[in-house]
Amino acid sequence: MGVQQQKSAAGLASPVISRRIADTKARVCAVAAQKFNEESYAAVSVDQIVALAGIARSSFYRFFRDKDDLLRQIIDPVFELAVQELDGIAVDQPESIVNGIADSYLQVWSQRRDGLILSMKIGATLFPLVQPSHDRYVAAILSLMDQLHQARMLRHDDARMAARLLALTTVPVLQVCERHPQFQNVFRSTLRGLLLKW
Repeated sequence: MGVQQQKSAAGLASPVISRRIADTKARVCAVAAQKFNEESYAAVSVDQIVALAGIARSSFYRFFRDKDDLLRQIIDPVFELAVQELDGIAVDQPESIVNGIADSYLQVWSQRRDGLILSMKIGATLFPLVQPSHDRYVAAILSLMDQLHQARMLRHDDARMAARLLALTTVPVLQVCERHPQFQNVFRSTLRGLLLKW
């Protein structure tokens, strides 16, 4: 059954069945993201994923074309949620932008932690699978970094470098800060220190 046929069949299903399908698909994505993070994408097989998710192999292929499609369906929503959160940041006061960026990461972290961690582990071979959603995310971040650069607030006076620094360090910083009792405040202040002159 093709992806379009799956969508049509899901549209005809009762709300209960549709919810069950969505829950099962979400469970597979969650289990796979966690397993990919524990081992590696290459080391984990579809058989391992279906065993951990408690579904039949045939069910897996109703939801995903293959393992690459599963990876895309784990990572794309991470970038889509991030863009949605970033688009909601008010840019009329530059000093609120970094807090908005921090809050967007905290929101993604709370909803899609394993997917966000996994997004950092995608190598050059797999990157084309998620490049469109990644590029939308990068454009949103660069726009905000440009605002901070124009306000002369960036520590290194370089919007692209600030965006790159954010991309490479934010997930490890979240992983360290999440152990602190004041997690959110410590993360926000760390991000401000990383990006801003003051």
